[in-house]
Amino acid sequence: MFKVLTLPESFDSRPLREALWAEKIGHQITLSQARPTEAASGDDAESHEGGQELWLADPEQLPRVIAMLERQSRGEPLRDASAGAATRGTASSQSLIALMHQTPLTWLVGLACCVTVLFQYALGQAAVFEWLAIVPFELVGSQHIAPEPLSVTLAGEWWRLWSPSLMHFGVLHLVFNLLWLWVFGRQIEAIDGGWRFALVVVLSGVAANLAQYATGSVLFGGLSGIDFAVIGYVFIAARRRPALGYQMQRSLMIFMLIYLVLCMTPLSSAIGLGAIANEAHLGGLLTGLLLGWLLPRRSAA
Repeated sequence: MFKVLTLPESFDSRPLREALWAEKIGHQITLSQARPTEAASGDDAESHEGGQELWLADPEQLPRVIAMLERQSRGEPLRDASAGAATRGTASSQSLIALMHQTPLTWLVGLACCVTVLFQYALGQAAVFEWLAIVPFELVGSQHIAPEPLSVTLAGEWWRLWSPSLMHFGVLHLVFNLLWLWVFGRQIEAIDGGWRFALVVVLSGVAANLAQYATGSVLFGGLSGIDFAVIGYVFIAARRRPALGYQMQRSLMIFMLIYLVLCMTPLSSAIGLGAIANEAHLGGLLTGLLLGWLLPRRSAA
């Protein structure tokens, strides 16, 4: 991230953050620390008013940001719809490359899931599941038998603690999980950095899989536990560190909680939702909320 502008402390940054996200401009806004300066007499000290610092993932986007601020100062919409329509065709490929450069781990996780699903169709689900399930097992027909204990995984096949997150039961299952990862996971990587995003993904994936395994399940998979984790993390970060630019509506969190509770009732089967890894969802959500609260606030320096 590159610091490009300092805005007044009283500046309402929410419209700017929303416009930048809409334009796919990676950014974050932090509160600068008030710095003491010598008073006119030279004996006392006073503090300058703190401001808001705007950071961009790509500093070449600064002219677009300045143009937004100028339009806002004239009382016009921050986004220039006519200019955007004229240049959309040329800029689309550039913005896609910029997004991939800005959030490579988000793309990598999504690509790994897509490749895994392709292998499921090419090699058969049984072969892929036997290698990626949380514990090794033998499969006869559509029924799994003789699953090994978790100690086998812990004795050397450590990848199995996380690898069920790559498996998906159909294309729609994959698409919906990738959608939530894209909307919320990339915010974590763009704002808090790749290392923190990776930490959330790894820890929440392991926690979700262990929570589901604790119920006696062996054949389960999907990114949904991680999705609930990134949603929980962003929800906490948007309220604990609002200046950084996290976007998360309270109503969406309420909806996800209602969905989580609904899936734990017999009504989920009655409306055709099928078997759902509820414990994985809950384990992922709690992990995301915990990490969003416990991880230290990122420094602007």
